[in-house]
Formats: sequence, structure tokens, C-alpha cells
Amino acid sequence: MKNKRFEESFLKYKDLVMKLAFYKTGNLQTAQEICQQVFLSFYKNMDHIDEDLEKAWLIRCTKNAIVDYFRKNSTHREVSMNDNNLKEMGNVLVEESILLHERQMYQKELTGRILREVQKANRLWYEVLIMICVDGLSYSEAARRLGITEPVLRARLHRARLFVRERFGDEYSAR
Repeated sequence: MKNKRFEESFLKYKDLVMKLAFYKTGNLQTAQEICQQVFLSFYKNMDHIDEDLEKAWLIRCTKNAIVDYFRKNSTHREVSMNDNNLKEMGNVLVEESILLHERQMYQKELTGRILREVQKANRLWYEVLIMICVDGLSYSEAARRLGITEPVLRARLHRARLFVRERFGDEYSAR
């Protein structure tokens, strides 16, 4: 009875487990190892798993096995590197992190300048930009909140974007 349930579950869900493992690892052999590990664990715990929850349990177990694989793999890589390579890798990561942070800070500063300039130029354009580009509202929702028609909203947004392109075009497109 236990073997029959296992066989049915294996045939039903093996492709799902393999696809998930392969998608996350990008390696067929690793995906097969994870699949084997998941179904071994399933076989051991099958008596405690409700049949209605098998699929969810297998997906969760697969995700956990993938996380464990990457943890184990990253630990082995760190241990196998010599100190010079590790320092070099650490410096590259720090440099990339600093560059990313600088880009993000510049982008925030530029966005702030753009919004301040638009607000000075035309308060109505500013409201539309905030609702559409910052708050992510749909055109219909923003128009409703502003008490205007959608075509009026689109016209204001178009004019605001033209203003931004004229005033910040070179600086903004460089980013």
C-alpha cells in the first residue's frame, strides 16, 4: 500500500519537482539529485503527509532542498578558494556594491530635482506625475481622484513628460 502510494505520487509529481529544481539550478544533474532527495524524504515521511497536501509538501520540500544546495555549494566554494582570491572577490563585491549605491543615490537625487522642477513649473502636471509615475495608479483611477477626464489627464501627463525631456533630457537619458 505504501509503495503503491509512493509510486503514484512519484509518477504524478516527478516532472513538477524536476522542472522546479532545474529552473532554479540550471543543471540537470543537480536537479536529478534534488528530485531524488525530495522523493526519498517523501517516502520516509509519507505516513504523516495528508494526500490532499502532497503537492504542496513536495513543492515546499523541493524549494528547501534547492536552498540547502546553494548554501552547501557556496560554502564549498569559499573554503576551496585561497585567501588572495577571497580578498579579491570581496573587493570586487564591495566595489560593485558601492557603484550600485552611488547609482541609486544619483537616481534618487535626479528624481527629486525633476519632481521639484515640475512642481514649480505646473502644479497640475506634478499631481499627475506623482499619481501615475510614483504611486502607480491607472489613468482612470488618477483621473477619478483628480476629478478630471482621462483625456485631460493624458494631455497633462504628455506635457509634463515633454517638460522633463526638455529640461533634463540629456542628464536623464545618460542614466
